[in-house]
Amino acid sequence: MTITGKCDVCRMRKVKCDQRRPKCGACSKRDRPCSYSYGQVTAFVAEDPTQLSKQGKPMKAPVIYPVVTWETTDLGSFDTSSVSSKTSSSEDLRLTTERGADDGKGVFLTLAIASKDKPKGIRKPTPQQRKKLENHLNRLRELAHLTSYRPSSPESTLAARYLSILGPQPLKHQSLAMLGSWIETIPSRIGSSAVVDLAVEYLINSVSVLCNDSFSNRRVALASKARALKQLQLIVSNETTRATYDTALAMKMHFVAEICMGLKSLHHVIHAVALVEMLRAGPPSGLDVDHYWNFLDNTYIDDVPEAMVAGRTSVFDNEFYLETSSPATIPVDAPDAFRASVTIMHIFIQIPRLVCLVRHVKEHPEDTEMLASAVCLAESLWLLDPFDIMERVLQSSTTTIPIPPGLEIADIVSDSFHFDSIESACLISRYWMMKINLCGVTERLLLHFPKYTANTLLPDLVTVQRDDVHTAMNLARCIQYALYTCPHLPLLPLRIHTTVQISLGSWYRLYLRLSRAQEALNSTPSAHEDIGLTAQIERALRMKTWITDECNRLNKTWGIDAVSDGYLIAAVEHMTGGPIPDWLPTTVTFEEQDGDTVMKVEYGIPGPRFEELFGKDDERLSWLRSSTTASPFGKTRPVKALSALPEGHYEMIMPN
Repeated sequence: MTITGKCDVCRMRKVKCDQRRPKCGACSKRDRPCSYSYGQVTAFVAEDPTQLSKQGKPMKAPVIYPVVTWETTDLGSFDTSSVSSKTSSSEDLRLTTERGADDGKGVFLTLAIASKDKPKGIRKPTPQQRKKLENHLNRLRELAHLTSYRPSSPESTLAARYLSILGPQPLKHQSLAMLGSWIETIPSRIGSSAVVDLAVEYLINSVSVLCNDSFSNRRVALASKARALKQLQLIVSNETTRATYDTALAMKMHFVAEICMGLKSLHHVIHAVALVEMLRAGPPSGLDVDHYWNFLDNTYIDDVPEAMVAGRTSVFDNEFYLETSSPATIPVDAPDAFRASVTIMHIFIQIPRLVCLVRHVKEHPEDTEMLASAVCLAESLWLLDPFDIMERVLQSSTTTIPIPPGLEIADIVSDSFHFDSIESACLISRYWMMKINLCGVTERLLLHFPKYTANTLLPDLVTVQRDDVHTAMNLARCIQYALYTCPHLPLLPLRIHTTVQISLGSWYRLYLRLSRAQEALNSTPSAHEDIGLTAQIERALRMKTWITDECNRLNKTWGIDAVSDGYLIAAVEHMTGGPIPDWLPTTVTFEEQDGDTVMKVEYGIPGPRFEELFGKDDERLSWLRSSTTASPFGKTRPVKALSALPEGHYEMIMPN
């Protein structure tokens, strides 16, 4: 063990030392100088840590400041100013050795000229390094508003969880952006309304179920669902006159949450219908002026297709919304996207009424008054078509990429669209969906009443059919963008695929036209087989099959059974004024049953089908088949899906 108290001489000679002060016994006996310097600070070394090599060695000589302490010598007459000035003030000299004088007073210092290294030049960053730094700084700027400091509280924790499901990417590329820009206002509303807070919590937990459908995640989501629904029931029951904007937002978030929990239960339909009924008379109180139009724009679109399927007019097809969405009310300096969005709503909410009129005059051709109403309405809708505006929006917000929507149709549709934002993708696909429905119902009107539509402002049949197919091809080009944008939260494919599913009617109508042309050609004895016509029929069939497969692939992702193209074709034909299939419900209502709200679906049975089932035909009787499925209000357990219910019972209703 090292003995720290020995004098320097005894330590150097490695002998014992009695450690007497100021001189030990051995040094006094031999009359030697004795000093105790081991373990004491003798110098202060100043070194720049930035001037070190990769191995930790100094690239520049350090500056040494000696600390002179004499315990055995009287330094009263010793002048150290010259020493300190030479060592501390000058960086040109460095201290090499130091020892005390053998006789007399003083200290011997050995100084040497300090070596000066040439200053190293600063290496300029390469363009790749500058680009990498710029990307890093841009990412930090994008994350700045998400990672800002917030005090720890239940509200701030809920807001942080909500921001986590949005993700770090900009709003225009987030999957929830398909719901509208109002989603970015939710964090600022947290803490002001209990119904909003509980709805946000349920939405967050339902997204966790969508990403990882584990038992624990679903249990947490169902528990938060029960709390949120109780609060929503309470708020709705208290709002007897006019609903508030917070209630509308909460109901919209419940709608999205039920989609994330599973489409098969149909619980999202209840919230969609309730929200539409809430907005029937007009906007809610306390609305956010900056974001309410975006909220409404993404709400009516859920009612219009359902209205066409149910054979009724849209809830928004009333005087208030027709005046609100009139193109004449749009400001002159409004952006093209806003002008197109308002005009699309004005046209789209009237198409279900046009479908009902066309179906009526097709079954009752003698009703010339209704026929005139149908033609007049179709003319006004075609005159309002924002084709020029949508062309400008399409050019400014899309890029064509050489990737086909599917390998099966690469020779038919060889490229795809890439959109600059999810909002642009939803707007453009919604326009094409509206255009396909308008083309389908107009074609039926032109085919069945050629004399009445000959001298009208309606486009000719060839133009309608050409626009129908062209729009269907454009919708197919949207598939790739929908599939590969936010794959962890596949809400955008659900919205885009719904519009693509409508385009199945375009290819089916093209197939019927080509088949009729081929039959007419084959019926002529002297005619030869048209190879080009056969190839066109084959392409139409391939497109029809591809759309059906794509829809079923999405159904599998969401846990829904596959649907044959026969059912899809019957549905899209019905949406353009065709006959109502037997398997489509005639009425969907919500009733209270055993303290719970249930959805009642009624199916009509026509005369031939009635005679087939019961062996007789009685014109005095009409028959309805009804099935019910429980709603989530007041229930925390999952319920069976509508398709999994037993066969519906039959109710005989006597006419008045």
